[in-house]
Amino acid sequence: MKPIRSMKCYISKDFPPLHMLFTEEEGVVVVRCLDFSISSHGKDIPDAIESINSALVDYIKHGIESGDVERIFDPELKMYWDWYKELEIEKERSNFKEQCKGLEKNVLEKGLIYA
Repeated sequence: MKPIRSMKCYISKDFPPLHMLFTEEEGVVVVRCLDFSISSHGKDIPDAIESINSALVDYIKHGIESGDVERIFDPELKMYWDWYKELEIEKERSNFKEQCKGLEKNVLEKGLIYA
């Protein structure tokens, strides 16, 4: 099992993001929703997203209809969250490197933080 991608997905602008971790396992892409301990798979990332989307809709709908919203949130194992965080940090590092390429020297002389 090899982690290959992390992604935040949104149900709506008012709903907190869902955290997805993609791994490659025996030639298949497995996607896990870390917030709900739900997983699915596909031949590639778009196929896996399509597959888990159906599972998430059914899962959330069932929780709401059964009046058991409290039990919907069921975080995945720490190992998967750690992989997700590592991939997110790598994305941030890469974005930072790209942004630094275009950063002008005079910007640094003015200060780094603004509100």
